[in-house]
Amino acid sequence: MSLTRAILTITALGLATPLAAQQEQPFSTFQHNPEQPLEIVSDRLGVSQVAQTAEFIGNVEAQQGRLTLRADRMLVTYDGDNGEIERVQATGNVFLTSGTEAAEGAEADYNVSTGFLTMRGDVLLTQGQNALSSEEMRIDLSTGTGEFTGRVRTVFVPTEQQ
Repeated sequence: MSLTRAILTITALGLATPLAAQQEQPFSTFQHNPEQPLEIVSDRLGVSQVAQTAEFIGNVEAQQGRLTLRADRMLVTYDGDNGEIERVQATGNVFLTSGTEAAEGAEADYNVSTGFLTMRGDVLLTQGQNALSSEEMRIDLSTGTGEFTGRVRTVFVPTEQQ
């Protein structure tokens, strides 16, 4: 696969990541939709055809629909035969936003084939004024379900107070 084809494949195919939906349900804006185009901007890009990876470094911002993922570094692994993205690993000051939901942590690992997004390292999830913190967050983007581990703390603000 040529360097140009790899770069075009990565930017055109996109992450199978969330889009906005109903804001009342937890993880409602974090949903699976691989049909949206993906745009990644960074200070530097390195591509390895042998490892089938693209490494975005410095002020990395990936946007797909209403979803934005920011990090210091993103490593994208793609299938060498069809160019489809298999995995995205983000490290350093990771921020994920979509609609009224936002999550932040030290690192994130998104497995496209399973639809699981795992965020680790002082994770903070906010939805409006509600907040949840833990050491690890794992969300199934296909079903909209999540699990939090590592001293979980939640703050729920009644609807009347929001």
